Amino acid sequence: MSFIKSFWKLVQNTQSFVGTLLFLIISVIITAYLVGNVFSDSGDDKFEPNNSALVLDLRGAIVEQESFSDDPYEQLLAGDLGSNTLLRHVIQTIEFAKDDDEIDMLVLNFDKFAGAYPSKILYIGEKINEFKDAGKKVVSYSNLYDQSAYLMASFSDEIYMHPQGAALLYGYGGFQNYYLGFLEKIKAEVQLFRVGEYKSAMEPFIRSDMSDEAREANLELYNSLWDDFISTVARERSIDAAVIRAGIENADQIVSDLKGDLGQVALQNGLIDGLKTRDQWITYMQENVGSDDEGTGVNQIRMRDYLSTKQTVNGMETSNNVVAVIYANGAIMDGDMPQGTVGGDTLSFQLREARQDSDVKAVVLRVESPGGSAFASELIRQEVLLLKEAGKPVIASMGSVAASGGYWISADADEIWASATTITGSIGIFGAVPNLEGTLAEIGITTDGVGTTPLVSAGLNKPMPEKLKTIIQSNIEDGYNRFITLVAEGRGMTIEQVDEIAQGRVWSGKKAQELGLVDHLGNIDLAIEAAVRRAELEDYKVVYWEDEVPFQVQLITRMFGSPGELEDFSSRQQNTQQQKILNLISEKLAVFKLLNDPGHAYALCVGCMNGFKAAY
Repeated sequence: MSFIKSFWKLVQNTQSFVGTLLFLIISVIITAYLVGNVFSDSGDDKFEPNNSALVLDLRGAIVEQESFSDDPYEQLLAGDLGSNTLLRHVIQTIEFAKDDDEIDMLVLNFDKFAGAYPSKILYIGEKINEFKDAGKKVVSYSNLYDQSAYLMASFSDEIYMHPQGAALLYGYGGFQNYYLGFLEKIKAEVQLFRVGEYKSAMEPFIRSDMSDEAREANLELYNSLWDDFISTVARERSIDAAVIRAGIENADQIVSDLKGDLGQVALQNGLIDGLKTRDQWITYMQENVGSDDEGTGVNQIRMRDYLSTKQTVNGMETSNNVVAVIYANGAIMDGDMPQGTVGGDTLSFQLREARQDSDVKAVVLRVESPGGSAFASELIRQEVLLLKEAGKPVIASMGSVAASGGYWISADADEIWASATTITGSIGIFGAVPNLEGTLAEIGITTDGVGTTPLVSAGLNKPMPEKLKTIIQSNIEDGYNRFITLVAEGRGMTIEQVDEIAQGRVWSGKKAQELGLVDHLGNIDLAIEAAVRRAELEDYKVVYWEDEVPFQVQLITRMFGSPGELEDFSSRQQNTQQQKILNLISEKLAVFKLLNDPGHAYALCVGCMNGFKAAY
C-alpha cells in the first residue's frame, strides 16, 4: 500500500513539475512574441487613417462588463470570453471619432451582432446623433436586421441591406416554459414562499400557465417599451408612427403583395434606403471614403483597432479627484464572486475601498442586475450608507435591468438615474426550496431519519417540516416589510405608498420616475455629472473599478485576437431535439444555482433574466 501511495505521489509531483515547466516555456515564447509586437508597433507600419470610415463592428451582445469564470481557460475554449462588446467601448469609440478629423464616416456593421437591451441602444443612438451633429455621416449595412439591430440602425443617415435580407420588426413579448406538469411527472415540487401580488418569480415551477397578475404587469411593460421603440424609429427615420404600426400589423398582406420579397418590403415601406449586394456595398464605400492601399478594399478602420490607438488619452488625466464607477453587474449572490456576478462580499469590499480612498470624491453605482440574495443586497446597501456618511455622494445609474435586489442596493443613493426603457422595480421577495422525495422514490431511493426538534429538515429529500415552513414564510414577510421600509426611507415616501407600487411589480424606467422610484431619466454620463455636482468638483477623472483581466487571458488575446473568435468546441456536439429540450430544462433549473442566500430569502426578478431579455 505504501508503495502505491509513493508511486502516485511521484506521478503528481512529476505532473506538477511538467505542467510548471510547460507553462514557463509557453510564457517565454509568448513574452518574446509580445515584445516583438511592441517594437514592431512602434515602427512606421502603424495604421494612420486619412478621411477614413470607422467600422463599428459589433460582436455578440452589448454588455456592461466582461464576465469571468473561475476557470478562464475553459471560458476561452468555449468562446465565452471576449465574445461580447462592452458598452463603454462603443461609447468611447464614437466620442473619439466625433472629434477626429481623420474620420469622416461611421459605419454600423451587424454581421456578428447578438442584440442589446433598448436602453443600451438608445444610449449609443444619442452618441451617434452627436457624431452626426459634428457634420459627419453615419451609414448601416447588414445582411439582415433583427429588431435590436434595426433600432440602432435607425439612427443612421442611410440604411442599406443585402437584397436577400429583411428588416424584422415584430414587437416585444416574452414567453417561458412552465414546469408544473414536468415536476408532477417526476414527482418533485418546489416549496415556494413569497410576498407580493405581482411577484411572479418561480411561477413556472408552481403553475402550468401565466398568472393574471403577471400577464397584466408584463403586458403593460412590453407596451411601454414598444411605444418607445416605435416613436424612436419614427423620429429618426422621419416616418409617421401610425404608418410603422400599420405596416407591422398588416405585414402578412404586404409581404404577400410583394410575392414574399422581404427586401422590397423593407425598401418600399421606408425602413431602408437601398438594397446592395456586398460587391455593390464595397463600391459605394470606395466612392465615399476611398480604397485601401491595395485598391481592392475600403479605406476604413475597425472599432477595436481604432480604440486601441486612442485609449491612452484617458490615461492623461492628472486630477487627483476621482469619480469611481463601480459595477453591480449580474445576479446578486452571497460571498465572493467573479466579475459578471455580484458577490455581496466582493461588491461590499469595492465600495469600502472607495470609501477609504481619499482620492475618491464620489461614487457612481452602475446597476445591471435582476437581483438575487436579500442578505447580500443588504450588505451592499450598508456600504452605500457608509459612503454617504463619509461625505461621498453616491449616484445610482441603472442600466437595462435594475430590479428586485438591484433596486434594493440603489434605494439609498443620493440620486437614482435610469433610462426610459430600464426594467426596474420588482420590489418583492420570495424563498424556494425543492423537494425531490417523490423523484428519488421512483428510482428506489427513500429517506428516513430522526431529529431532536420538529425543525430538523432532511434537506431536498423530504418536504420541509410545517413549523419550519411557517418560520420561513414569516421571515419572507419580514423581509418584504424591511424591503418596502428601506425604499420608503431612501425615497422619502410612506410605507403605504411604496407598498402600493411594490408587490413585486416590474416597471419601465419612465413609469418608475412617475411613481417616484427614480429621480431622473438619463444615461451614465448624466449620472457622472450629477456625482460631480454633488461633490462640487472643479476637475476630476473617472475611474472604472473592475477586476483585472486574468494575465493568461491577456496573453492569449494578444496572440490570437479576440478570445471570442476562438473555436467553440462545444458546437461540435450533436444537438438533437431531445438534447435541446434537456438543455432548456437545465437552463431553467439553473436559476437554483443563484439561490445561495443564507436565509433562503431572495429579491430576484427571474423574468428580467429570461422572459424580458428574450424580447430583445
